[in-house]
Amino acid sequence: MEGKFSVEVLETQFPTHAQQLAAEAVQKNVDVIISAGGDGTLNQVLNGMMQAAPQHPLPTLGLIPLGSGNDFAGTAKITDDVHSLISLLNTNQPKFTDIGKVVCRNKEDHPVVHYFINVCSVGMGPATVQRMETLAKWLPAGTRYLLAIIQTFFSHTPEQIELKSEPLNWKGKARVIAVANGQSFGHKIYVAPDAIPDDGLFETFVAADVPLFKFLLFLQQIKAKKKIKDARIIYSSQKMSYILKV
Repeated sequence: MEGKFSVEVLETQFPTHAQQLAAEAVQKNVDVIISAGGDGTLNQVLNGMMQAAPQHPLPTLGLIPLGSGNDFAGTAKITDDVHSLISLLNTNQPKFTDIGKVVCRNKEDHPVVHYFINVCSVGMGPATVQRMETLAKWLPAGTRYLLAIIQTFFSHTPEQIELKSEPLNWKGKARVIAVANGQSFGHKIYVAPDAIPDDGLFETFVAADVPLFKFLLFLQQIKAKKKIKDARIIYSSQKMSYILKV
C-alpha cells in the first residue's frame, strides 16, 4: 500500500476546528476527506465541506468511528477496521447519502444555514449533549448518556412547538422532536429504526409531554429498536420540507 495514497493527517485544536479544516481541504480539491471521530466531528466535517461546496466540487466523505456514540456509523455499518477502510479506498465506489439542510431564522429574519447527516433535534436532545460534556470522562459512554438524559429531564421544560410537513401537522408541548436521516442518536437511541440514509426520506420522531416514569420506560424500548405505541409518541416519514416554530 505504500505510495498508493497521499495522506495528510490533521488534528483539531479547538471545538469547531474540524469544520474549518474540512472547508480548507475542499478548497485544495482533495479526493477524499475522512472524519476520524464521532457524530459531532462528522457533523462539523460535513458542514465545512458544504461551506466550500458552491465554489469547489465535493470530495468523498469517509468516516472512522472513534467517538463515544458513533450512531451514524452504526446506521451505515461502518467500522474502525483498518482493512475495511483500505478496501473501501481501493474499491473507490462511494455511495450517495441524503443530508438535511436547516435554515434557522432569528428575530431579525437573518438566515443561518446548517447541514446534518444523521439526526437534527430540538428539545432535550441538544440539552442532553451539552450536559453529557460536563460528566466524568472515565464513565462508559452509555452511562454518561443515560445520566445526562435523566438530569436533563428534571431541568428541561417541555417547549411549545409547531411542526408542519406534508403528512404531519402537530402543535403542542414536546420534550423531543427529531428529524432523522440515520436510525439513532445519543448513543443508540433509535428514534428512527426504519431509516435508510439514501432513500430520499426523513423520519420524524415526536415525544410530547411524557411523565418521567413513562419516559424512562419508553427510552428502554426505544434503545431496543422498538417503536412506541402511545398517543404521545409520533412517528412519520416524508421527503417534504418542514416548518418548525419553537
